[in-house]
Amino acid sequence: MSHPTSGRRSVRRRVRLDTTTVLAVVLPLLTIGSLLLVRPGDSPDLSSPPTRTTLTSASIVCPSAMPASPAGYLSTTSKGAKGKVDVTAGSTSTKASLSEGTVTTVRPGTGPFVVTGQDELAPGLVGARSGGASQLAAVACPAPSPDQWFTGVGAGARHDSVLELVNPDAGPAVADITVSAGTGQIDVPRLRGVSVPGHSSIRLDLGQVSPRRGELALHVVTSRGRLAATVLDSSDELGRGQASQDWLPAQQAPSTDNFLLGLGAGPGGRLLTLANDADSEVRATVRFVSEDSVFAPEGIGEVRVPPQGVARLALSAALQSAIDKGVVGVEVTSEQPLTATLRTFAGGDLSHAVAGPQIRSGASVIVPAGAKKVLLAGAQAVGAATVVARSATGEELAHTRADLRPGRGTVVPVPPRATLVTVVPEGTSVSGAVIVSGAGAAVVPLTESLMSGLVPDVRPGLS
Repeated sequence: MSHPTSGRRSVRRRVRLDTTTVLAVVLPLLTIGSLLLVRPGDSPDLSSPPTRTTLTSASIVCPSAMPASPAGYLSTTSKGAKGKVDVTAGSTSTKASLSEGTVTTVRPGTGPFVVTGQDELAPGLVGARSGGASQLAAVACPAPSPDQWFTGVGAGARHDSVLELVNPDAGPAVADITVSAGTGQIDVPRLRGVSVPGHSSIRLDLGQVSPRRGELALHVVTSRGRLAATVLDSSDELGRGQASQDWLPAQQAPSTDNFLLGLGAGPGGRLLTLANDADSEVRATVRFVSEDSVFAPEGIGEVRVPPQGVARLALSAALQSAIDKGVVGVEVTSEQPLTATLRTFAGGDLSHAVAGPQIRSGASVIVPAGAKKVLLAGAQAVGAATVVARSATGEELAHTRADLRPGRGTVVPVPPRATLVTVVPEGTSVSGAVIVSGAGAAVVPLTESLMSGLVPDVRPGLS
């Protein structure tokens, strides 16, 4: 018997896809696919270096005065500039008149003071302190800086240093200070997170904060706000009646080629201190600089500087006879960057030769009266330097053009009455300093005149 096959009704439904449905399904899929195709390496490099712009406001900070020397000295090297700057000491603010090429004396008190120039008086602002009732001492007033190195400081009875931090702004500023010794970095909790209230300053005596023997190095990093840092160094031969103070200039950054120009004359102690900020040992070579050549002295080999540590080398005997033969400085070369200071205590007077930066466009410094010389070395190519010396009233006392050659030093005598010295290199960059002699010696490194500012390139981008 056959059974009839039961029939099935086939039903087909037509689904209508409207525009909203399509977009709801397709767009997320396209978005996910696009994101999967994006790789970090495919992102274009939108970074650009900052651009130079004319300064409209600039500040420098002069440290506390030495006893019996309360005055400060100001000038401007901006062409044709003339007007008034603000001089602020604590809560007191006054005006000082400046004009190109002249030196103005101000007496804001014995504490530190801030000088602010606006518009045409912002570029080329220069300041200085000098002092010492019976011994020469001098320092250029620095601008606030986020990083500053001081090499060859002390924290003992015979050799002590005082770090001064000045906040030129209304808001608080914070500094972190790293201390390095011969054994490496030293943990000093009191120097971490040092807060300086607005428009104020603090002084940190290293001999009280962290007393210890030996040469030290400081790295001052401003983590909040702006700070200017200076160091007043002292030497005291206990019981012998000989004591002296002078400012120890900051070094802007470690370098593989450090020129320490300006050697105090006379018998005494001369100590080279090197600091290594890296995590591995650095070997350094020491050479002497004269007008005839740069040469390696006999009996002085490589200096090994431990990681994050300090090394010292006594150069008293070697430099004593070399100075009489025309040596004007010391060069320290290394494969990795170092900071360096040559500390001289001769004839009861303290002075420091600190490595300055390479000068390209020009530098001006205010120096005390007395016999003085401009010392130049480290020329990268054959060139020349124009040295202009002026009195406090702006009178041009000397205008000298001197040759610069690699592997040689250059010495340019400057009239004793000169208080403002300007050095402009041509065809090459060069390192330099001015040494003033008389009742001891004072050495002021040449630093580039601040004539413009940097504006960062800021763009939106993917985080």
